Amino acid sequence: MDSKSFKQVGVWIDFSKALLIGYNKGNAELIETIDSPYESIKRIEGEGNDTTRFSPNSEHASNNEYRKNNISHNELNEYFKIMEAKLHGFDDILLFGPGTAKEQLRNRLRENKSFGGKWFSVQPSDKLTNNQLLAFVRDFYDKATP
Repeated sequence: MDSKSFKQVGVWIDFSKALLIGYNKGNAELIETIDSPYESIKRIEGEGNDTTRFSPNSEHASNNEYRKNNISHNELNEYFKIMEAKLHGFDDILLFGPGTAKEQLRNRLRENKSFGGKWFSVQPSDKLTNNQLLAFVRDFYDKATP
């Protein structure tokens, strides 16, 4: 099926990737896998620790931490922009997965005026196989629609 034929979508999301599962009339289908540009642990080749040059004391940290945090924030922002573009054509959006990425994405989508008339649901979930992902979305929408 074409992704344009789905109006309901389930999104399994964490900070490393997102899986879009379309749902239509009892049929759940994996539409797309989106890899995240976000890396939680950064290590630059040849980089030492985050202490200053003249002091091995960890209380004298360098400005490296601020720069790393800024890079991580920008990568996460880019990831959520990609997700916004992918989810724009859907009316009902189910966000599920481990961690806090699903809540962060929901909050960002709610702030976006173009998602004003959309329906969101956030559900906790562990890591699942592809068949379990399809079953999770199918079961959720089967219970949600009369």
